[in-house]
This record gives sequence, structure tokens and C-alpha cells, in this order.
Amino acid sequence: ISIVLSMMTGVGIFIFPNVVLQHIGSSGASLLIWAIAGVVTVLAGLCYSELALSLPGSGGELVYLKRVYGKVPANLYLLTTSFIKYPSIAVIMCNASFTYLVKCIKSDADVEKAPFTYGANVSGIVVTGLCCLMVCYSTKLCTRVINAINTLKLVGIGLILFSAVFVACKSPYKHAIAEKFSMANTTTNVPTILISLFGCIATYDGWNSLNVVAGEVHNPVKTMPIAITVACILAMVLYLLCNVAYLTILPLDVMKTSSVVAKDVGRIALGRYGEVIITVCVVASCVATMIAITICNSRLIQRAASDGLVPKAFKFSLNRTSTPVFAILLHFVLCSIFAMITSLEVLMTLGILVSWFFYGLCFLSVPLLRYKENIRSKFRVPFIIPALLVIFSVVLFISPVTTSVGNYRISFIMTAALLLVFTPLSYISTSPNFVDGDNCLVRISGRLTAQIERCGMFS
Repeated sequence: ISIVLSMMTGVGIFIFPNVVLQHIGSSGASLLIWAIAGVVTVLAGLCYSELALSLPGSGGELVYLKRVYGKVPANLYLLTTSFIKYPSIAVIMCNASFTYLVKCIKSDADVEKAPFTYGANVSGIVVTGLCCLMVCYSTKLCTRVINAINTLKLVGIGLILFSAVFVACKSPYKHAIAEKFSMANTTTNVPTILISLFGCIATYDGWNSLNVVAGEVHNPVKTMPIAITVACILAMVLYLLCNVAYLTILPLDVMKTSSVVAKDVGRIALGRYGEVIITVCVVASCVATMIAITICNSRLIQRAASDGLVPKAFKFSLNRTSTPVFAILLHFVLCSIFAMITSLEVLMTLGILVSWFFYGLCFLSVPLLRYKENIRSKFRVPFIIPALLVIFSVVLFISPVTTSVGNYRISFIMTAALLLVFTPLSYISTSPNFVDGDNCLVRISGRLTAQIERCGMFS
């Protein structure tokens, strides 16, 4: 439960509530959207529990896709996750931390205009570089930092909930709270309603984290369904409470336009000290997420190099620390490219579309494993659940095409184009000649790795 819950309770609840409210229109409907996304997450977790028990072992989507659909979709998942999803999430964290810091120092700063947009780009590159250097220096140190910062994240959420209770007890607010949770001005446009789900879906991401280490779970028949279900329900309750806290303290118009809702809650309820404390918690949480992404993505790139999907030079690691330095360097380059995209909507949608494209394939594999390969899991969900989730994944994936809201169409075009580009690469089972073991690039990488070790760097 702690693994799934810690992965789900990220910084999305500090970043995306205003995005959801902008699209759906009313506070009551926004809470309903958060609840619907939570229910979808619970059902998705149950499907993944059956997959983990049908195909025992660690690896998550990579294992399921390779077994059911073959090597090409599995390779495509590996490439898109490491080249699109993780870099886009890392840049979202950079932009969020920069926005919170700037708004904390200068509350009336317009971070969507120059020179703040350039500052966000530069800070994204610099912070990503520092995180990469930290991961190169010591993975153990990074793990300790992440564990320590996770406590700060919970402090921030707890402070927000405390602020809501504190404000709600004041007499001027007692009779106004009920009016804040009305359904007035709710949009009736179906594509816009679907788009409003994106912020919630992004925040709930991480529900599938236990499947990555499913092979190490003790008594998975009981543990997997219970752990995933309980963690998803707890996350849903926590996010609903946070949104109630935001809506209790902030005026509706302020929350719709604010990109730093948590900071504004701290300022109104607890003054300058509350504002600073929550900002520190949010920024620290963003940095911890970026470090974790750097560790995970560098290993995925290393795996892609081992499978021949990218040059073999990227699989080199230091003998002393097993740190994939060239994979980390590639991750830094990818994040630097994505840092040029300043639109939160584009970055968020890129990550969601890539994720749910493959989630949908995994949901479809549940009935395929049952009836095509005749694999009988000890835990089975009703057939209607994977069927509904497949439909939901398809609708969610194509929903940006049907709306004119924001930059969602641009994100869909970018995602579709990148999928088309990566598909031919996914057919490659071994490295081509220009990245073969005798290639100059590989020899140079090996020599650089040896030189780094001799110099004592990152030891």
C-alpha cells in the first residue's frame, strides 16, 4: 500500500486543480470529475492485479505487452516512455517549482510572459542538470533525499487540510461554504468534460507502480488487489479533501486563474509563513520527483540500448556505482529539449496520451489472456471492467481531436507523430551496423567511462 500511495501522492494536487476547474466550470462538478477519475483508477488497478497474477514477475507493461502483442509494441512502449513521458513530467516539475518560487517572491508576477518564460526554460535545464549530476554522484544519496522530501510533501498536504478547517471555523465563512460547492455554470460540452479529466488522470498516475515489482511481492494473490485498491481509494479521498480545502478557502474565480493554488491557500489562511512553508514543500516535492524520474528513465534508456533500440553506447555504466552516465546524459538532453515547451497543457497531455495508449492495450490483454491463451488467474475481474476501460482509453486518447480548448490538439498531433516515428525503430531487434560493438561511438564511450573512473568522479 505504501509503495502505490507514495507514487500516487505526487505534486499533481498542487499543480492541476485549477486546470480541471477551468474546463469543467463549477466547483461541484470539479469534485465529481476528481471522484470519477479516482473510480477509473481503482478499476484500472484491479485489472492490473489480474495481469500481475496471470503473468507473474516484475516488469509491468513491458512484460504484458511483449507476451500478448509481441516485441514491437513492447519496444514502442519502452521508447515512448523514456523519450516522451518521463522528460515531459520532469519539465512539468521544473516549471511548477519555478512558478511557485517566483509567485512566492513576487505574487503579481505574470509567469506566462517574458522574461519569466525564458527563466522557466533556463531553470528547467539547470535544475535537470543538477539532478542528473546528483544521480551520477550517488544513487543511495538520492534515495535518502527522496525519502526525506516525501515527508515534506505530506506536511504540505496536511497544512492545506489544516488551513481549510481553520478558515471554515471562522464565522464569516460558515454560511458561504455550501454555496461554493454548487453545480452552477457546469459545461455541457462533452469534449470539454473529457479534457477536464486530464488534470485528474495526471495526478492519479502511479497506480500501476506495484506491477513493476510484482515478482517481489509476498503472497501476491491477496496482496496485489488489496494493496492497489486500498491505495487508490486513499489517494482519491486525499485528493477530494485537498480540493474541498482549496474551494473552501479560495474564491472560485481566483482558483480558476491561479497556477499556485496551494501557495494561495497558505497565504490566505496562515499568512506569509504559511505561504513560504507550502512553497518550500511543493518545490522540494518537485525536485524529489525529478530525481526519481532521472533514476528510472536512465535505466529505461539503458534497457533500450541493451535491446538495440538506441546506440549501445548508452548502456555503459560505471563499474563502481553501476551508474549509466551516458543514459543520464541523454535524459538531460531530452529534458532540455522539452524545456522549450512552456505550455503546461501540452506537456501534461503528451504524458497522458502516451501512458493511456499503452494502458488501453494492457486492459485489452486481460480478456485476450483469458480466452485466447487460456490463462486462468487466481484473481479475476468481471469482463465488463476491462471492456469499459478499453473504451475509456480510446475516448481519452482521441478526445483532444474533438476539442478546440487550449493546446490539446497540438499535443495529440505531436504524440501521433512521435508514435509514427518510433514505430519503425521498434522493429529493430539488434543494433544496426553504425552502432555495433566495434563502432567508434561505442569505443569512445567506453574510454570516457574508464577515464571518469580513473579520475575518481562519481565514485
